[in-house]
Amino acid sequence: MLGLWAAIDLLSGAVVTLKQGKEATKTTWGEGALDVAARWEREGADGLHVIDLDAAFGKGSNRETIIRMLRKAKLPVEVGGGVRSLSVAESWLDAGAKRVILGTLAYEEPETLSKLLKTRGAERVVAASDYVDGKVVTSGWKARQGVGVLDAAKRFEEAGVVNLLATAVGRDGMGTGPDLATMKALCASRRLRVIASGGIRDVDDLKRIELAGAAGAVIGRALYDGGVSLRKARVVLGSES
Repeated sequence: MLGLWAAIDLLSGAVVTLKQGKEATKTTWGEGALDVAARWEREGADGLHVIDLDAAFGKGSNRETIIRMLRKAKLPVEVGGGVRSLSVAESWLDAGAKRVILGTLAYEEPETLSKLLKTRGAERVVAASDYVDGKVVTSGWKARQGVGVLDAAKRFEEAGVVNLLATAVGRDGMGTGPDLATMKALCASRRLRVIASGGIRDVDDLKRIELAGAAGAVIGRALYDGGVSLRKARVVLGSES
């Protein structure tokens, strides 16, 4: 069954959602980060997808808040945002993160990705292929890597990556539906477990993602505005497995 990862994006200590990764579009949600984490845990998330936006944008850190979340959560937690060195990646794993998400680092230092895969195991690493118009973007979605998302996925697979996070940046937070065509192409790989992100509106979108072959989905704005109920999604997806 499709794994449901609840997104918790942190900016200046608050839980926010953005549109297309642009800080100026932020919506701030009133609950504190730990309360939000507990809520998604109660409602049936398979895991928490926690992104430190301040670190991603190079303007600070929400590390203390995330550490508290890791200590309290009973669910697996994957952490990303500004993980641009081996030491930072290892520090999150040592702090209790189930998995660490590598974006910029995976492209600029493939040897670091390989070292983490070897020393920590492929299950502890998620490689991110965030893309715009089919091309990978990094550094808080501000830098273009000049490589296609499908080519990047192939490289990661050859490097031994198992978990691939694919975010359609142009759809992220927009409620326009997932990029199913790219998802199907990515999922054609036999070894990669693809986690879809961007544009999810409702449970029907989750069903389409599952049919495309994805192993999981990261749900952000749709959780916060009520478009997706984790409890209902669990029932619907479970009944069709």
